[in-house]
Amino acid sequence: MPSMRLRRIALFAALPAWLAGAALAQQAYRPGPQNIELPAGWETTFIRYATLDNPTRKIVRNFYVNPEAFAAAKPGLPLPEGTLIILADNKARLGADGTPLLDQQGRLIPEPGWAAIGVQEKRAGWGEGYPAEKRNGNWEYARFLGDGKRNDASVEACFTCHLQTRPNQDFAFNFWDYVQARK
Repeated sequence: MPSMRLRRIALFAALPAWLAGAALAQQAYRPGPQNIELPAGWETTFIRYATLDNPTRKIVRNFYVNPEAFAAAKPGLPLPEGTLIILADNKARLGADGTPLLDQQGRLIPEPGWAAIGVQEKRAGWGEGYPAEKRNGNWEYARFLGDGKRNDASVEACFTCHLQTRPNQDFAFNFWDYVQARK
């Protein structure tokens, strides 16, 4: 059958292009914040597990985690691959004298809209390529503006702080503490 033979020839002719495409899809990991995307709809699909007031910086920091990591995280174990933690800051509402205003519970009153967004994400192999004095396990960090656009400012302070203060807690702050305390 000539049509069967032509299909085989076409299949074998397309094989190198398919293999080249597969190789591009599996490109080597390159360290950096470009690996992290801010997921669409995170504000409604992620779980807010903590809110902290920072009167010195005049911000209200909201902590979110993806539902899969929330369900899979277990006390005493490293946080699961795929954990995505989002820190979303609101500016605190200020009085005429520049001091933060408080609500009836003594908490800072957040202004509407995000002022800044930070993301910490863990994926298998993501720490490769960093020297030991910088590597935070398999975590990467990225910064975004309040509107969700990428902020190209340095994330070096993220690596330094998490490495110096949290190596025994899987380089994570609030979510690690939250997981350890939950029953």
